[in-house]
Amino acid sequence: MKLIYQKIKKRLGKIAGRFITHKIRYRPQSIYKLNDNLAKATSQNEVILYPIYPALRTTLDISEELFEACSSYWKPQREVTTDYVVVEAPHGRIYTDNESCVAIISKYNHLIEHVSLSLKDGKVTEAGYSTVFEQRYFTTPTKFNGTVFSLLTGGAGLNNISHWFVDVLPRLHLLKASGLYDKVDWFLVPSLRYDYQRETLRLLNIPEERLIASDKCPHLTADCIIASTAPRGNHTLVPHWLCDYIQQSFVPLAGPDSNGQQENVKLYVSRSDSKLRQVENEAELVEALKPYGYRSVVLSQLSVLERIKLFSRASSVVSATGAGLVSMMFCKPGTQVIELFHEGFVIEPFYDIATKMGMDYSYIICKSDSLVKDAMQGQHENLKVDLAELVDLIRAEKKSKQQTAQGQQRKLNVS
Repeated sequence: MKLIYQKIKKRLGKIAGRFITHKIRYRPQSIYKLNDNLAKATSQNEVILYPIYPALRTTLDISEELFEACSSYWKPQREVTTDYVVVEAPHGRIYTDNESCVAIISKYNHLIEHVSLSLKDGKVTEAGYSTVFEQRYFTTPTKFNGTVFSLLTGGAGLNNISHWFVDVLPRLHLLKASGLYDKVDWFLVPSLRYDYQRETLRLLNIPEERLIASDKCPHLTADCIIASTAPRGNHTLVPHWLCDYIQQSFVPLAGPDSNGQQENVKLYVSRSDSKLRQVENEAELVEALKPYGYRSVVLSQLSVLERIKLFSRASSVVSATGAGLVSMMFCKPGTQVIELFHEGFVIEPFYDIATKMGMDYSYIICKSDSLVKDAMQGQHENLKVDLAELVDLIRAEKKSKQQTAQGQQRKLNVS
């Protein structure tokens, strides 16, 4: 009931914000275009720009067959180019509705493009379409002394662990690349409601007393605001630097195998703790995987550090597509990953990550009688896995590895 009340309150607040006028002076007056205003910014000290990865090209390196299988309502780009930047805005502000708008605003009341974010139907729109320009109701911003760095990423960062790892935390890499990390006094994050949010930041040596949660403080100002381009830019493809950052930041935390933990574990990731995309024949699937040494895990029962230790020692991971699969970013290159899709919900983030990180990736698309029209419907559909197809994939991988090992042994014998 409390959650329903909060959702209703949030929705009413958004509606009221479009019609009730209050402190409208906080609404930005125009867009600050970084490229057009670079010289002006330097002279007036309105915005200071730090290029990180100019015109970085990111590709989706998958088979044509898999690309064609992607759901039509969420067809990814095959290639994107992004200018990654970090900006300082002295005496700037941050306003967010914690859903579709993150507005980084300069001291002269300009919305700063490239580091502000506007979403419509889950996709990034141009700065000119930001809902902040429609907002009429503003509260007085909370003042923070010092420098605030924004890790805000829109609504998904509030409660989705996958978006937390892909869209929130990698901003810290861009901050470090700018040379401004040590200047930061406060880190503004989407939320601190969940254990994984607090734990990951603690693992990254950011103490909780330096954190600000935007769901508690949606409008703030500071002596200096620092913000970055979204880690995936205006699209959904994952750049190589993002994968490298997650691996380098978290995998070493697994440490040596001092507790007798088994190497080369085989994991089936159960979604039995979720109301979405459950595997209808999961009991039969688990039994079919047992002869091949797989164990079933429910990730919500594990801490982040436990996941790091588990997945860094995995040789194979089987899972229906879902946020928990982001833990495969802790796996070693060459780990077998088998992703299970409902045919009406085939989306690219995890196979994009798998190919970027050198995983041995394969997939099964589960047939269904349901006609899926959009992502909202698709993410709710359960799936029934063809167990024979899954076992064939596992056997084929096992045979391939045996042949590779035999070939390497023959080379050693010859030498």
